Amino acid sequence: MDPTALARRFVEAVNPHAVEGPAALPPDRQRPAWLGLGTVVLAMSSALGYAAPAHPPIAILSLHPADAVTSRAYASAFQSVGYPTRWVAPEGLAGITGAVLVVPQAEVATLSEDTCRRIVSFVEEGGRLVTAGASPLTRALGVRFTKPSLLIEGISERRAPSLRISWRSPATFEPYVTPAPARTFACTLDGRRPVVSAFALGSGMVLLLGVELDEENPLGRGRFPYFLQAVGAAFGVAPPAMVHRITAYADISDHHGQDPTQVARAWYQRGIREVHVGAWDAFDANQAYFSRLIAACHRYGVLVYAWLEPPEVSTRFWSAHPEWREKTATGADAQVDWRRLMALNIPKCFEAVARGLSEMILGLDWDGVDLAEIYLESPAGLERPELFTPMNRALREEFERFAGFDPQDLFDESSIRFWRKDQQSLTSFLDFRRGKVAELHQRLMDLLESARRQKPHLDLVLTLVDALYDTRMRDWIGIDTPRITALLAGHTFALQVEDPYTLWALGPERYGKIAADYARLVPPGQRLSVDINVVPRADGVHPTAQQTGLELYRLVSEARRAFPRICFYSEGTIYPQDRDLLLSALASTASVEVQGREAMVESDQGVELEIGEGPHRVRMDGTAWPARHGGAVLVPSGKHEVAWEAGTSESEALQLRDINAVLLGLSAKPDTLAVHYAAPTRAFLLLSFRPGRLEVDGGVVAPTVEENEYGFVLVAPPGEHTVALSLR
Repeated sequence: MDPTALARRFVEAVNPHAVEGPAALPPDRQRPAWLGLGTVVLAMSSALGYAAPAHPPIAILSLHPADAVTSRAYASAFQSVGYPTRWVAPEGLAGITGAVLVVPQAEVATLSEDTCRRIVSFVEEGGRLVTAGASPLTRALGVRFTKPSLLIEGISERRAPSLRISWRSPATFEPYVTPAPARTFACTLDGRRPVVSAFALGSGMVLLLGVELDEENPLGRGRFPYFLQAVGAAFGVAPPAMVHRITAYADISDHHGQDPTQVARAWYQRGIREVHVGAWDAFDANQAYFSRLIAACHRYGVLVYAWLEPPEVSTRFWSAHPEWREKTATGADAQVDWRRLMALNIPKCFEAVARGLSEMILGLDWDGVDLAEIYLESPAGLERPELFTPMNRALREEFERFAGFDPQDLFDESSIRFWRKDQQSLTSFLDFRRGKVAELHQRLMDLLESARRQKPHLDLVLTLVDALYDTRMRDWIGIDTPRITALLAGHTFALQVEDPYTLWALGPERYGKIAADYARLVPPGQRLSVDINVVPRADGVHPTAQQTGLELYRLVSEARRAFPRICFYSEGTIYPQDRDLLLSALASTASVEVQGREAMVESDQGVELEIGEGPHRVRMDGTAWPARHGGAVLVPSGKHEVAWEAGTSESEALQLRDINAVLLGLSAKPDTLAVHYAAPTRAFLLLSFRPGRLEVDGGVVAPTVEENEYGFVLVAPPGEHTVALSLR
């Protein structure tokens, strides 16, 4: 971030014109924006060099961090989006110049008056401080606390006023008055009293929480979902790295009537580089729209996968073939939740579906296919016969030939085979049922492998609902995980694990266990990913019904530590206020150490290191580096030293601006740009120039190039390759 932009954000934080809530001054007492604020910018510039670092380290004051829930909560919050975080003792305060200092309320009781005075001086001289509640430190900062104390059960967020934020445990809150006009980020539910505020003190800034970030959970997610947004807005800071490579599901009905180009552009701008689009509407209708959508996405370098949900096929197919509809245990047509289920065990039904899928996959320019959630209803188990499948006539007759009884008897309370009475008969049917699910996986995977022989670039993903962590899913939805994953030995699929809704109330640590379970089952070298469902819940555990803010970032950070790849459900459910920091959460596993205009970066798949807008000369490991995404440097996988300075790039004409693959390396000559990358399907490279010549691993290939307002998009082949690009 350049100094002017940084200064502007600081001014916004303290400018009375921007003050929100009850602390705002009346119009006749407001000052011009810049009056009296020169000291803020000047002190920061002189003390810290080239303005304040936009990506400061976080110093958390704690005498016993391992035992302090509140201190660990702050650390978890900052680390979830990649802020470099360290602990500091009171005697180490002299070494935190440039850092954001965090002093939890519980630690203040151990501090001497002299230490509190030193912290106040740190702020007055341009420092940035986060602290909470009534304490000797906050009083020394000039904050006044009023009576009576209140018991509050939640907050209202200014950036999301309609979002209900409820706390599992009420907290005692002492209303406060700041010593200077403050910007309010959150307030009590009645809107009358600020609970999270930022105010200027001398040349520095204080972010004050009315109650502690979290006193019960060291993950820090219990009270203030948007704490990090408040930190960013108050101090003008951001995490050092991000990744513009979001993979997400998309239901095209969410974009009804929208122009495909507008949809594709919006996805690209939000950092989405791979979208799994519900293809049931493309099965036998709307293929012209899907063709335009795919073409528009490719113009912006966004991969498009056909998301399939068998035994759901399409609304039109359901309407046209009532004779092939699946049945529930009550004999009704199996329309469960949003899915209209077809009886794919009926040969003619499967043949018709297979024919339609082949035509759709081969007829449209998909980059891949996601075969998702092939299971049988119901996730509610046998307690809900009106949802339980499969009970179509053909399957019942097949099972009766196999076992000697009609499985419908399992749901007849008057039958000796009623499932509560006859465990042996129930076990026989559930085993048979799991076998049919595994058989359907095999048949569909064979079908897609056949399509890939005609489209070698086609990437295949199998999304499997987990039945290892919550073993009830094995019987409830018919998933035999070892048997299904064994099929991968004969196919080239990426396995994507979806944790069932029964696990959503658990913490993010579940992802490590899930990854370890599946790593033992998949063949060596098989790609493994996880699907994170960002949807409303009713668990009573988290402050919001849907994953957002600190909870979401910690989920993503922990999932990314366990899995090399993450997919979100869905692009339409992620809140707008989460989008920016979500990109940093995806980069949180990288190690980034910034010192002035140099950084050491280590990552497994590459990240983008923000250095600010404007012209820069960048060097990677001592060599000129022409790879930028906006104000960020594209850093390849591995460990690298990055350095930059203001000025025009040495290779301004040939620039790599974006890539949706893993960047492994790059080299530049005056007339040639060579990019080394790895991708499971086609790669899209956004360039500053239209290449006239393309070599792939030394062989000349005719380039396929699209153009958009950001540059020129080159289509490159799947796999690991080096492409050499030149103007002519």
